[in-house]
Amino acid sequence: MPASGQPAEATAGPAARAAGFAPLAGYYLLYFATTGILLPYLPAWLKSLGLPASQVGVLIALQPTWTLIAPPLWGHLADRFGRPDRVLSAISLGAVIGFAPLLVTERFWPIVLALTAYAFFASAITSIADSLALHRVALRGGSYARIRLFGSIGFVLSTSAFGFAVDKMDRRVIAVALALMGAYFLWTFTLRAQAAAVPGRHPLQGLTLLRHRDLALVLLACALHWIASAPYHGNFGIHVIALHLPPWVIGVSAALGVIAEILVMYLYPRVAERLAPRHVLLVAFVGSAVRWTGMALVDGAAAIIALSLLHGLSFGAFYVAAVQFVSRRVPATLRATGQALMASVTFGVGGLVGYVSAGAGYELLGGHRLFAAAAVLELVPAALILFARPASATDG
Repeated sequence: MPASGQPAEATAGPAARAAGFAPLAGYYLLYFATTGILLPYLPAWLKSLGLPASQVGVLIALQPTWTLIAPPLWGHLADRFGRPDRVLSAISLGAVIGFAPLLVTERFWPIVLALTAYAFFASAITSIADSLALHRVALRGGSYARIRLFGSIGFVLSTSAFGFAVDKMDRRVIAVALALMGAYFLWTFTLRAQAAAVPGRHPLQGLTLLRHRDLALVLLACALHWIASAPYHGNFGIHVIALHLPPWVIGVSAALGVIAEILVMYLYPRVAERLAPRHVLLVAFVGSAVRWTGMALVDGAAAIIALSLLHGLSFGAFYVAAVQFVSRRVPATLRATGQALMASVTFGVGGLVGYVSAGAGYELLGGHRLFAAAAVLELVPAALILFARPASATDG
């Protein structure tokens, strides 16, 4: 213990902190490289099998459905035994095993079973990884956003490379994603974390956090934001193909959007010195409303690609600010549980409602009018966030 009374790790220099964060940065890179394949291309692959958009919406909604249930359970285990690294290994392996049957099936119900098994494990990965990153930041100093941006780098590399490598949606979507899943499972063995166990906590205890008015209010706003984002996340690839644009538009849009996301995450520590997380969330929601309005009005490749720059706000700023807001409002002993609760409300409730309604809405309204509805909805979380109070006198 140094004279300052801080843990030795917290006073380490930048080089030592970087070395300590390298395993986490590598995991984020590999995991979000997988997401870079699945998020933009899986819906288009499912559509290529001849499935109607409504069934594609149901399949995409399986992961947010399990996000309602699985993250709190895995988060409880991580907090209860103080080993989020081991929990991360277990759920990463489970994701690989659950996803593998998609290599050999094209029928709706077998796909339902495979994606259900995959989602039970994968839906908790980001909340456990985030809790592990926040734990390391608390010990060593540094910035969560600077670690998390490596995930965005992985996303942009994989989604752009895949977009240029293929000229149609086929089983390569599944094969490449599965290979990356195997890689991030193996990478978990580079992670080591031993936090103090917290005996006697019930897996549903995290729900008591919702008694805090401001936390509940912000989580509701986050869920509504994710519902408004679902037409883009669930139907963007389908929308691009329906406009008779080439598949590379999907990859370039995703890549450019994530480059903007990386820039936002890199700059976030400086922004956080001046703006509280709730203020950053307000900017993210308003920027998202502008983005969906643009998507409702344009149909050319250049305009669609340009609008993807606002992804830096609609996901980058939104996500890191939401994680920071929750981390400030929950006890350190419930760190994994708090992040799991955020995942369940935002990506579980928000994703389930959003993806199912977006799938049905696309068939009913078409792409442009569906994005217009999303733009209107996005104004609701922007209004809600104005009622959140500061966590302390220094949280303006």
